[in-house]
Amino acid sequence: MAFATIKRHGQSLFSGGYEWNGRVLKPFGKSETEGWEFSGSQLKPSGKAASSGFEWNGQILKPYGRSAVSGYDCSKTLIKPYGRTQESGWVLRTNSCHPYGKSAQEGWELHGEIPLPVIALVVFDLAG
Repeated sequence: MAFATIKRHGQSLFSGGYEWNGRVLKPFGKSETEGWEFSGSQLKPSGKAASSGFEWNGQILKPYGRSAVSGYDCSKTLIKPYGRTQESGWVLRTNSCHPYGKSAQEGWELHGEIPLPVIALVVFDLAG
């Protein structure tokens, strides 16, 4: 059961959307084993070691064991690569996240509460 969903603006959840159940982000309609687990401080592929994922300190999401410089700075209104300008980031609004300076139609629709590091995982295509 999804607590929240994230999908490209104007598209179906079935075409690249995700669902969040409060612990795992997974492609919509798929198994949790295809998703990412978030513990509050670690974001990792479901069932894999923490070292294959990311660390979260409440503001910076960074690859496990690496410096903040290789991570993403997440605030309540902007997610951007660490040390970069806001123009390289994504703006968070109520129910949407879109590239800085672009319209909401070029971004993602958010429905429900999704943690910032989980949003960063999607918008920067880190789950690859």
